[in-house]
Amino acid sequence: MMKSFRKLIPVAAALGFAFAASSAQAFTLKDGTNVLASNATTLDWNTTGSGVAIGVGPFGAPLTVGQSFQFLYQSNLASVDGDTTALFNGLDFNANGALGAGKTFEFTIVAKLTEQVTSLTGTTATFGLDPASTDNKVAIYYDTAGNASTTGGTGFDDGQLVALLTIVPGNTQSTFTIAGAGGQGSTKISALQAAPGDFIDPNYLDGVTAMLFGVNFESNLNYPAGNSSTANFHIGGSSLFPDYVAGGNDIVFKVDGSNTFTNAAVPEPGTMMLLGMGMLGLVGAQRRRRTPKA
Repeated sequence: MMKSFRKLIPVAAALGFAFAASSAQAFTLKDGTNVLASNATTLDWNTTGSGVAIGVGPFGAPLTVGQSFQFLYQSNLASVDGDTTALFNGLDFNANGALGAGKTFEFTIVAKLTEQVTSLTGTTATFGLDPASTDNKVAIYYDTAGNASTTGGTGFDDGQLVALLTIVPGNTQSTFTIAGAGGQGSTKISALQAAPGDFIDPNYLDGVTAMLFGVNFESNLNYPAGNSSTANFHIGGSSLFPDYVAGGNDIVFKVDGSNTFTNAAVPEPGTMMLLGMGMLGLVGAQRRRRTPKA
């Protein structure tokens, strides 16, 4: 199994992802009423986040330029970079399907998008958002049930919807490289308040709606999925994200990411979110039977 290197910012830079210069934009994380963290700059999503590339398996199957596939993602909040209050200690950061002792709430993130292969070089592929796709969304939820489950794929898209954004072309770019029996990659995908119903609730992310131009989301993408292993995505939740059970022609990934809100001036109007999630490789490893999370 590939070693997980968290937050591949240097890797992303080396791969030539171009973004407007920015500085961190502080925000306040709340539970709808009370402050959980102030002067916050980063939302760190769990290392057990999981993603699935639909219909492109098995892992060794070759890709072609122009090929499109849907990708789904789910994770829960592990920590925040900011001045936390005592109430933040109630964050349930284990996606084991139940509230832990002394825990009272969770934040979760889900996404769906259609990617297109833009280039192939050896064992490395780059991807962009499929320009023909119209159903590309990312959402954040707050929930007092603490029921997010990595193995079950449940509890990620229920509770209180606190942010909904549309993923759009522009600064969207991804890369994935085969390495032995697995691979590594990094993805940045932009999303805006670009469609009716898109929003960020200031009762949960205060200062974001008025002050935010962008969110930098760095991700480490790994195959095999390891402790992110699951066959289930977006099960039993919002109709915005239909249930999906991975099959033999799909590839499941381990996805680790974090959001940094910024006040950068960007070409697109509104709010940008850069969301990281797993992409797939070109050649190499045979698709292995995944071990459920302990």
